[in-house]
Amino acid sequence: MIFAILPVKAPHRAKQRLASLLSPLERASLARAMYEEVITTLTRTSGIDHLLVVTSDPFTADHAANLGAIILEEPRQISHSQSADTAARRAIALGATTALSLPIDIPLVTPTDIEDLLANPSPGVRIVPDQAGTGTNALVRTPPDAIDSHFGPDSFEAHLRQARERHLPVEILRPPGIVFDVDTPEDVAEFVTRAPHSRPAKILLAKCLSRL
Repeated sequence: MIFAILPVKAPHRAKQRLASLLSPLERASLARAMYEEVITTLTRTSGIDHLLVVTSDPFTADHAANLGAIILEEPRQISHSQSADTAARRAIALGATTALSLPIDIPLVTPTDIEDLLANPSPGVRIVPDQAGTGTNALVRTPPDAIDSHFGPDSFEAHLRQARERHLPVEILRPPGIVFDVDTPEDVAEFVTRAPHSRPAKILLAKCLSRL
């Protein structure tokens, strides 16, 4: 049974690296729009048996529940990694054999990207690095606790190293819509060029195009 895990921090705490470009309210609006893009894509993706959203944000919890997601509420998010691993343990208790962990800041992701990533799951780990090749934009674990989460700087190498230490098969994949994330002002400029008609891009174009 395949679970997709989507950790969502409170929007006012999101996208701190864009503070030079966006106000706190603008960052919150962008985070919510990207979350809605990603969760909508997940609901349209074949091969996912259950979607589990872990969040401390009441709006996100209500929105995701209305889309049929299982909700794991946190008093507050300590880290993306802790949220992902807490959700993975819950997924195991609910019968999961494979868990996919994704962030919200990959608004170009498509159902095909995810379906390709989840095709024919087998014991081990599948990792999708970010564009720089240092971070991790998706982690597929079979079983869901095959390795611990190490999201953050240099997470790609940390995930790869732990999988090898545990003698687990590792696949490195690069679906284009997952490799790209919105994390820096340069990413914002690229995103609004690539997907100008998406809701997150419209928010950015309306609020801060003159600052790019």
